[in-house]
Amino acid sequence: MSIESDRSRHTPPTSEGFTSGDKDWTQLRTLLLAPEHTQLDELRNRLDNRVVQPGDVSRVLPEAIAIRGQGDQQLSTVLTPYVEQGFVSAIRRSPRTIVDAIAPIMGPAIRQAIARALQSMTQSFNHTLDESLSVRGLRWRMEAWRTGKPFAEVVLLHRLRYRVEQVFLIHRETGLLLHHIASDGVVVQDQHVVSGMLTAIQHYVRDSFGAASDQSLDQFQVGDWTVWVEQGSQAYLACVIRGTPPASLRDHVHDALDHIHAQHTDALAQFFGDATPFKTAQPHLESCLQAHYDAPATQGSLKLWILVGLLVLGAVWWGWTTYQDRTRWSTLLEGLKAEPGLIITEADSGWGEYRLEGLRDPLAKDPTAMVMDSGLNPSKVKALWSPFYALDSPLVLARAQSMLRPPETVQLHIEGETLVATGSAPDDWAREARRLAVFVPGVFRYRDDRLVTASISDLLDQVNRTVIQFRSGSSVVEPSERTGLDAASTALRELGQALSPSGRRVLLEVSGSADATGSASLNLQLSKQRAQSVLAILKAQDLERVSILVADGDRLSDSRGSIQQNGNQRLVVLRASLKAPDQDLDVVLP
Repeated sequence: MSIESDRSRHTPPTSEGFTSGDKDWTQLRTLLLAPEHTQLDELRNRLDNRVVQPGDVSRVLPEAIAIRGQGDQQLSTVLTPYVEQGFVSAIRRSPRTIVDAIAPIMGPAIRQAIARALQSMTQSFNHTLDESLSVRGLRWRMEAWRTGKPFAEVVLLHRLRYRVEQVFLIHRETGLLLHHIASDGVVVQDQHVVSGMLTAIQHYVRDSFGAASDQSLDQFQVGDWTVWVEQGSQAYLACVIRGTPPASLRDHVHDALDHIHAQHTDALAQFFGDATPFKTAQPHLESCLQAHYDAPATQGSLKLWILVGLLVLGAVWWGWTTYQDRTRWSTLLEGLKAEPGLIITEADSGWGEYRLEGLRDPLAKDPTAMVMDSGLNPSKVKALWSPFYALDSPLVLARAQSMLRPPETVQLHIEGETLVATGSAPDDWAREARRLAVFVPGVFRYRDDRLVTASISDLLDQVNRTVIQFRSGSSVVEPSERTGLDAASTALRELGQALSPSGRRVLLEVSGSADATGSASLNLQLSKQRAQSVLAILKAQDLERVSILVADGDRLSDSRGSIQQNGNQRLVVLRASLKAPDQDLDVVLP
């Protein structure tokens, strides 16, 4: 007999249809199996509702990204646009945080970039210099001058092995342009028209040769460019290349097209004219913009460099000397034009030779001396001067001084066109000056109304009237007496100038005296001392054609010129007389 039959037979039913034993058994089973039932219910709910929970994904996401990233680059290609958008949003929201985060990295990076840029610029300058100073560089420079192209472009064309200038991504079924990029400096035409022409060429080749639809034109030549076409299942790449590219470049283009197909499978399959989703393919297209240049030529021979250096030094030396000579020539012309009595009528220069023509006053400064002072080689300056009389005031005055030969007491100056004489002069000179002044070139009028004239007899009389008074017992000339002595000196100077043409001289006797206060010997000595004082003053005047002697102290000349005996006067008198040219005169200097 089973347990259940026995239990049913001995346990009475409850009001719910269960016995009390069954209820206890149910509670026990619930306590023992509750966790397992809960887990089974959760598993059943996950199987019934196939919704990925965020919490579950978060636990496996890091490992999943790491494993997927080791396989290929598709994960990074897909995440790149979203990372870029997130980075831009972060910069806009909190730029300072981004700056603080990247500052430790950007500082060294910027310095390294600047150093690399300077190094590249230096290398580029060295390459350009090498090309410019080489035979090949000179030939390329001639080509640039002949064709009108910049020298840098000519060098680039000769050194270029190949360069991908443009890349077109074209939808295969419709022939529409999906994306296009070009190298820097490349002139881009209408890219949509170009893509349409490429598609039309493809169709024309297939129709002309009866090729199958999966066959296409892979390469064709257009002038200096080669167009490579790399076909894909839904799109193809067209690369415009200058030069001769290597075969390895086609493999790279094929790989780029495969990545574009893998990244944009849905966009290519559902393309209906909107090319916006294909902007993310630009990195793959940019990887196709490759270029290769030949290494610059090595440094030329030593002889060539020496020759070029000598030519450069010669050109610099010639330019510097030419500049200096032109500067000196300009300075010389300015000086000649400013010099009174010189008029430049023609001036010319060329090939190191200089030519001057003009007018020169006989009293003007010598132009040859001015040429030597300028620093120019006098042998290279050819000058032809014609004489003339200049009307410049300094030259007219010098000409008058030369012709009239005025005495030192006469001052000549120019007032407009009039020669004016002032001061004092002998009557003979004044008459001769009036006669000759009108013959002086540049003098149209002569005026001497302010000139004081005196004859020889008047001058002798003025000297003979001179009396110098002294104090008792003194031999010093008083300041009050200097006026009369200075007037006598002036008269003697004018006498010497007036007598110069005739050769006659003036004999001046200086006589001193003393009063009767002291003894005879003391008075004689005092008289000589007084005469010596006056003699010393006259000697200091440097009188020409005047001979001075000291007379006896008791022979004095009065105001009328007569000689008298006077022993009671404290004075010195002067007595002047004229002597013939051949008369021997002794100057007495006690």
